[in-house]
Amino acid sequence: MTKLNRRTFIATGAAAGAATLASPTILRAQDPTKLRFANFAGPTAFLSTGIFRPWFDRIEEAAEGTIQIDMYDGGSLASAADVYDAVRRGIADLGWGVTSYTPGRFNAATVVELPFEAKSCASASAGLWAAYEADLLDGFRGAEILAVMSSGIQHVHAREEIKMPADLAGKRVRAAGAAAARMWEAFGAIPVALPVPDIAESLSKNTLTGSMNDWNALATWGIFDFVPYHVDVPLGSSPCFLSMNQDAFDGLPQVAKDAIKAHSGYEFNEFWAAELDAENGRLRSQVAGDPEHTIHTPTDEEVEMAHASLSEVFDIWAAETENGQAVLELYRGSVATYEAA
Repeated sequence: MTKLNRRTFIATGAAAGAATLASPTILRAQDPTKLRFANFAGPTAFLSTGIFRPWFDRIEEAAEGTIQIDMYDGGSLASAADVYDAVRRGIADLGWGVTSYTPGRFNAATVVELPFEAKSCASASAGLWAAYEADLLDGFRGAEILAVMSSGIQHVHAREEIKMPADLAGKRVRAAGAAAARMWEAFGAIPVALPVPDIAESLSKNTLTGSMNDWNALATWGIFDFVPYHVDVPLGSSPCFLSMNQDAFDGLPQVAKDAIKAHSGYEFNEFWAAELDAENGRLRSQVAGDPEHTIHTPTDEEVEMAHASLSEVFDIWAAETENGQAVLELYRGSVATYEAA
């Protein structure tokens, strides 16, 4: 047997150590792939702590430690309007956004903006995902689409007392999206397109009288302090998406791809909607018990009259949107089926 002297032993060991450190296979086995998530909500917002972080934890566990999803909150990686392109170009690996911030690009998804159709985020999300799976939603190209879902159902909130949306005739009201803007024009109001992070400042400067949001948005972006009056009617919602850079997804190990896919689509929508509907219900109850706030709930007859007065809004939307009538019928049918279940 050949004996190794001390010098030979050290040299051999050093070479082996260098080879080990240089091996990308070994490094990948030890270190998870880090993915950057673009989140324009703040780090303490419910969407961040109550939905996205728990969802990522589930994915990381299912991926057996092969990926680590880091959240970049408060728009630090991409602004609300730039998320889709930031993900598509690889500035972010994943991100979520609201299509209303890029008008004219995701036209069919704005079906959820139409008022009085869905009563919950869950039913609206089910209807929107059905349209996506039927390949009826335009604009979602160049990225791995993990989910297309609805925001919470929006209501009208105002600085002054109102009992119906039409009471804001002649006033400036925040409305994200063309369909929502057309609705407010039909009510005689002046729609103003604003990203949700800018609403509170505009209300504080008296450049807005009202805003259309779900209850969670009022809490997340500090809007509650400026709108003591609320009308509880389902005025539609905003279409949202969850996307991933295609190259980033394709480059993952199969166990990570399978984990992401298993927690996306309908699975994510159910989780998203259940949590968001519950949070909106909690916040509404909190507002109802606050003596400084007033919630008015119109009668069924008043809601039916308001709905009927907007028939032209629906007709225009269907006519101006590619496959508009098919999208609207599928959306309505899916929402009705979900709400009847």
